[in-house]
Amino acid sequence: MKNKKMFLVLGVFIILLITGFLVFFMKSETSIISEEEIMEIVQTQYEGSTVQSVQQQAGIYIIVIDHQLGEYELTIDAETREITSLRLINLHEEEKGHAEEPQIDHEEPVPSMLSEQEAIEIALREVEGQVENVQLEVEDGIVVYEIEIEVDDDNEATIMINAYTGQILSVTWD
Repeated sequence: MKNKKMFLVLGVFIILLITGFLVFFMKSETSIISEEEIMEIVQTQYEGSTVQSVQQQAGIYIIVIDHQLGEYELTIDAETREITSLRLINLHEEEKGHAEEPQIDHEEPVPSMLSEQEAIEIALREVEGQVENVQLEVEDGIVVYEIEIEVDDDNEATIMINAYTGQILSVTWD
């Protein structure tokens, strides 16, 4: 009888120990972004940029990119995949000894996130109506504005807009 009780306690202990290891292992395998996903986010958000370096530090990635106008440092949260900061490191200079004024491509501005009001204006140009809700989210590694517009009593449109480029990614009607 005493041996049965000891085996039972030992069995329960082993099951709890295994469960603990499984929970710990599953928790450590949470969806932390890979370097390949980092590259995809950078290429999506900052077309034409080249990645110079990628460093991972305590749940964030620090990425240095070479963009048309200069070098920038991005910080991306490794779990949420959200770009949390963008900082200019070095502005590119025109060739030395060139007498003309530097030419700046005004069609390719320094990447920065749209304001909520700018996103609403883009959405209202696509679908006329009353804005019901605006949310800033991360969808597939891309920061987007999700804007709900009520067109009439029966119709509502949800518009997804890239928060950095202003590109309309989708329009869904309910």
